[in-house]
Amino acid sequence: MEITHRISFGKLDKVDSLLDSLKVKYRKTAGLHGSYLITFEMNESDPRWPEIRNLVQQKNGLDLFQTQFSAKEILGAEWLRVIPWFEHGYPQPEDTWVTSPINYAEVCSECGTYRQVSNYRIKAEPRLGKHDFMNLTWCYDLFCTPAVLSDLRDHHIFGYEVWDAILHKTNLPAQTISQLYIPAIAGPGLTRVDDLTQKQCPKCHIAKYFPHMKGILYFQRQAVVPGVDIMLSYEWFGDGHAAYREIIISNRLARLILEKKWKGVKLKVVELV
Repeated sequence: MEITHRISFGKLDKVDSLLDSLKVKYRKTAGLHGSYLITFEMNESDPRWPEIRNLVQQKNGLDLFQTQFSAKEILGAEWLRVIPWFEHGYPQPEDTWVTSPINYAEVCSECGTYRQVSNYRIKAEPRLGKHDFMNLTWCYDLFCTPAVLSDLRDHHIFGYEVWDAILHKTNLPAQTISQLYIPAIAGPGLTRVDDLTQKQCPKCHIAKYFPHMKGILYFQRQAVVPGVDIMLSYEWFGDGHAAYREIIISNRLARLILEKKWKGVKLKVVELV
């Protein structure tokens, strides 16, 4: 497991000379009126990290971080999270979807929790390049290619439904992608949450956790839905109006993703306790 930080400082932070003395390679992006932005990445295993961590705290630098797991760690985990990262296109109708999503019901206008009741509509067939999975901007739901669906069927992966993505102008199903709709929702089971910020919505009273970025996510074993390879967490995550449930998959499905070298998602370890 490696935790990677993407750090940013501005000109007024005056960190250039210290970063140079530590031989940190950074990118400097020019801004208006002589300003600039410094950005770089560093792993916590780097011996320079303690000094950089202190610098971030002193200067209030922007610190965005992610946890990377090795193939060995992924293969050794019973369950994992799937993180969609190839974002392409917008749900339709784009101009009104954020305030009035036509494929959602029970939407909370305060925290953004929802229930999907019908197909997503998209503007056009997406250009996936070499990606096998994608998600739409504003959405966390997972879409994949026909080749992925074929392999899921051949390997007897259970727990999903195939929902068409509808081309908005023609009302015809897209040919390049379909949604992997996940009906199974785990029981309440998120545990060891001392490092997670939780906020209860004043309107719908659902508790939502700030996105989990660091380390392993822990769930109680009793929360797992039996007989499926893919399910959603009972708990909601997100910041502001963004809301999503974590996508949790079995070791069997994770192995298939690695074996096929499918692109468009990242895998993060879940530990059952």
